[in-house]
Amino acid sequence: MIVKNISIPFKGIKKKTICHFSDLHLTAFDDLSSNEEKERAINQTDYWMGMKRNFAVGNNEPFGEDEMRDTVKQTDDLFCLAAKADAVVATGDLIDYINGANIRLLEKKFSKLKVPFVFVRGNHEADLELPEESVLSIINEPVQRVDLGDMQIIGIDNTNRTITRSQLNTIEKLLGKKPSVIAMHVPILTKQNHDTLIKCGEYFRMNEYEGCPPENQDFIDLISAPKSNVIAVLTGHLHFGNISEINNGVFQYGVSQGLTGNAQLFTIG
Repeated sequence: MIVKNISIPFKGIKKKTICHFSDLHLTAFDDLSSNEEKERAINQTDYWMGMKRNFAVGNNEPFGEDEMRDTVKQTDDLFCLAAKADAVVATGDLIDYINGANIRLLEKKFSKLKVPFVFVRGNHEADLELPEESVLSIINEPVQRVDLGDMQIIGIDNTNRTITRSQLNTIEKLLGKKPSVIAMHVPILTKQNHDTLIKCGEYFRMNEYEGCPPENQDFIDLISAPKSNVIAVLTGHLHFGNISEINNGVFQYGVSQGLTGNAQLFTIG
């Protein structure tokens, strides 16, 4: 695994660890899968073997035998790491496409966690709606919240590169009461990462694109306001790691692809 350890000193918080990963793009099949489902899983696994290599090599990240491991095995290791943390943040695209085996595997993994978690929707989960009895049903929520006592994690569905007025109202009510970590799939383009993200294209950012709603900028202003007490913003989607300041000392931490065993382990407090 490629684990980036990040320490964020913060007064008033008892030290906690948060495990963050994203973009596993699971292409699983199991004993309940049809032949067609199995064939699709094998084909998509082959496809992502090439794609994850392209992302890694193109962004000067490691790619060798360890990174070529089957994604299901990478998932096993990521959840072993996650089980040792105080909370887990998964920022989307854990599945590549919606099928029974992918969902069953994730439900099994998350149900074994003994710690609270946030799982926000990625674009590959855009059409995923789960029944309430599923441990993963939190993905249905436009805004999620996990209370860790002296801090909180707020998960936001920004799959469509937008923040709605309803989401903004909910987030505004939650912020400021206690220090917060924000988790979402699509990253914010900032002055500090502008040259990097602008090259990725509109698909990979939630601002500076034609038709971008004003609520997006309102959201950026809100989370970077000192009174909001935001500790950090955690994102995925880019398939390479990046850290940049949004504004007023609030930093965005983009985790690289879980496909190659990447994760971020934060120590906060």
